Amino acid sequence: MKEQKQFRAILPLGKARVVDRGPDFFKLSIGSSTTITITLNMDLYDIHDGDLLTLYTEVLLAKPS
Repeated sequence: MKEQKQFRAILPLGKARVVDRGPDFFKLSIGSSTTITITLNMDLYDIHDGDLLTLYTEVLLAKPS
């Protein structure tokens, strides 16, 4: 029996600017005084201060009724 693939929609949430980075993190500025810190190995990514990144989420699409 073949497993049915569920389709997903990508919903953009907004854009955020990179305001700081280190060897294992980068920070995104959201609004005037809020930041989000993302922890990861920065050797794997080409992210620089000032870059504008898109934040998004994925949700499953409802089955047709």
